[in-house]
Amino acid sequence: MSMPTAPARRDRGPLPAWGAGTESVGDASTGREPTVPRLVVVSNRVPDAEGSRQAGGLAVAVEAALRRYDGIWFGWSGKVAEDAAEAAPREIKRRSRTVITLDLSPGDFQEYYNGFANRVLWPILHYRVDLAGFTAVELGGYLRVNALFADALTRFIRPNDMVWVHDYHLLALARELRARGHTNPIGFFLHVPFPPPDIVLALPQDAETLGALSHYDQAGYRPSTTPTISRATSSTMLENLRQFFAAAAI
Repeated sequence: MSMPTAPARRDRGPLPAWGAGTESVGDASTGREPTVPRLVVVSNRVPDAEGSRQAGGLAVAVEAALRRYDGIWFGWSGKVAEDAAEAAPREIKRRSRTVITLDLSPGDFQEYYNGFANRVLWPILHYRVDLAGFTAVELGGYLRVNALFADALTRFIRPNDMVWVHDYHLLALARELRARGHTNPIGFFLHVPFPPPDIVLALPQDAETLGALSHYDQAGYRPSTTPTISRATSSTMLENLRQFFAAAAI
């Protein structure tokens, strides 16, 4: 499978340069769109509600990015709850950013996280095809949770926001957001090297997952020469984000 091509950028007006400022202009309650876009980061997990520090490359990169732009960090709370389907996302205000989390039901957790993400995508993307165990039920759960993320995130996205999605848990998120009418610039970063074609072909129904990257405006991944340590990985992610901002401003 070849790398996806990005859809043409729709005219949303000029965007500021990377690091150009953090001020928000306008008031969402009045319907006026802010002139400075926010950065909306989406990942499988987000920091806990108490804001404890995380040492991983994702946390380092996102914290650095959100120091430059007002924004949102959206994702799973890490909690599994029977009433997750009825519960509204939780918002936690922290200085210039808002952390928004949602819980997963036991079925979603099992099929999406323990199932397709960890039993299929993780082994295949780490060249351990022999460890992958595919079921259609778990693929369905994976796609269902990507749609759940899109449904929950839709109410928070403003027309001028930049959306930055992370890792193999959310390969199909841009497709779901596009289906809900969002024309925002959406970028993606894969935290492992992109697999060669023979590995991709081992992924069942790859058009539903890796093929869905075609709905992103830009997709980046960690080079195979980058060490798997926080500083090197976060540096690669920030460079990907700078390129994303530059491309979206064209």
